[in-house]
Amino acid sequence: MHSDPNYIQLDLFPPELAVRKVGANSHIGFDGAYYSVPHFLFGEKVIVQAKKSTIDILDYNGKCVASHNRSHVKRKYTTDPSHMSNVYHSIIYDDRYDGAKLRKWAESVGDYTYQVIDSLLIKKKIEEHAYKSCMAILQLSKKYGNLLLEKACAYALESRKCNFTAIQKFVKTEYDMRINS
Repeated sequence: MHSDPNYIQLDLFPPELAVRKVGANSHIGFDGAYYSVPHFLFGEKVIVQAKKSTIDILDYNGKCVASHNRSHVKRKYTTDPSHMSNVYHSIIYDDRYDGAKLRKWAESVGDYTYQVIDSLLIKKKIEEHAYKSCMAILQLSKKYGNLLLEKACAYALESRKCNFTAIQKFVKTEYDMRINS
């Protein structure tokens, strides 16, 4: 610590720069963590200026649109609630999704799928953090069918492994067993 009140500590390392596209959940990924960006920038490319302890996100005009403390925890979301929209923009269907639509889709697959999706949405402090996982799980019904997804969700609830990776693995294993039988 310096006792001189005029002392300013400079960050001796130059910032790391990267370009990222703003995701449908209003976040960009950098170094394994996720940082929120104002929702109106969905689909736009932004510049990430990463320093030792901060992440600044600049629009293409060089204007800082978001600033966060840098996280060194993998898959951690750092979110400013004012950045969030009340809808999730699905790139796949060019449509808008929110928790109600995701639950409705899950309900059309079956009770177990609904329970998994509902639990993922409830578990997150900011519901939008679960949208990407929910969409990925529900997309499995397109490739493997509703019956296999429903069976996988029943297994996930029973084993308390309600996440995309576990559900995908179960669905794929069941599908492969049926194909090879």
